[in-house]
Amino acid sequence: MRILFSSLEAYGHTFPLVPLALAAQRAGHTVHWAVGERMHPVLAEQGFTPWAAGMSIRAAFDQAVSEDPSVSSTEAVKADTVAHRDLVRRAFTELIPQAFETDLVPVIDRVAPDLVVSEAASFGALKAAQVAGIGVVTHGFGRGIAFDRDTPEVTLLDICPPSLQEPEVLTRRGRVPLRPVAFAADGPLPPIAADGDDHRPLVYVTLRTEFGNARVLGEVATGIASLGTRVLVAVGPSVPLDALGPLPDGVVVEAWVPQAEVLPHASAIVHHGGSGTTLAALAAGLPQLLLPQGADQFDNAAALVAAGLATQLVGPAAHPESIRAAVAELLAPTAAAAGRRRAVVTEIDAMPSPDAIVADLRDLARPVTDLSSVPRQELPTTWR
Repeated sequence: MRILFSSLEAYGHTFPLVPLALAAQRAGHTVHWAVGERMHPVLAEQGFTPWAAGMSIRAAFDQAVSEDPSVSSTEAVKADTVAHRDLVRRAFTELIPQAFETDLVPVIDRVAPDLVVSEAASFGALKAAQVAGIGVVTHGFGRGIAFDRDTPEVTLLDICPPSLQEPEVLTRRGRVPLRPVAFAADGPLPPIAADGDDHRPLVYVTLRTEFGNARVLGEVATGIASLGTRVLVAVGPSVPLDALGPLPDGVVVEAWVPQAEVLPHASAIVHHGGSGTTLAALAAGLPQLLLPQGADQFDNAAALVAAGLATQLVGPAAHPESIRAAVAELLAPTAAAAGRRRAVVTEIDAMPSPDAIVADLRDLARPVTDLSSVPRQELPTTWR
């Protein structure tokens, strides 16, 4: 088969789909991918054929801000998505889908795919597939329904463990569980993680790609280093390597690390609560300290804390002393906390693998006949 994947131009929206695409490739299918050009190099490295489509999240925010004189900047929107939820809604549910629909119609005509796998927030891909009369499968990237918009007639591949998923998703018609598999582009494992002779605990710290914050990362590293641990900080593309300033011994700062390879070496993780990192840390059975910065991260953090799977620090409560204390507690877990993490690992391992789902993809694909079932609603109040 020829399968066309589509996702928003962001690592957190694209990488969760890669394991299924790799499984499709292993099964002998040809994989094309419609997404913004920032994602093209890593997708091409995996052997997929990328096609330029859609509008970047940044460009959509910029356009939404330019059309609303009451907002000073895109950064103001990112800093307070609750106050500006109308602009965020416009970016994700109008501007980006319109761009995808426009770009995907000729791509579909040229590729002639047998089916489309649409990331759950790539709403424009659903419309383009409807126009072409091609079957679609939607692929979730975390908890809940993306932006409260759903097409119930289409199969949803749900990568969230059931114990953490929202009830309305668990009872959704056409929900198919799919095991979340961590993916990161290939690269060398940093020596601090690969050193088998250094038996100090390794604490991995990241705010990933969209919400890098030099001050927060510096405070995290400073707070943890005094515990006598190894600390590996991945700053991502939005923070310069030298922006954290002088750091204690035992701290290594990298622009990027192969996260899927790092996690098995870590004793604990401190992160932002993004869906991809959260699911990867759960699958690895790691103790987690969450420092939510925006988007769905507050919602993810609240769910993990309620389940006894993580600790969170928000805003002013996240300072070197509190971070140090929280990580010290994570590195000396109770038997009950360790048991809860093992239970989730078992739950994830029992979910169908990408290879198993690929075998059923053709049967799971459904044509989109009624997009009116996709409501245009406000963002959930948990967006901040």
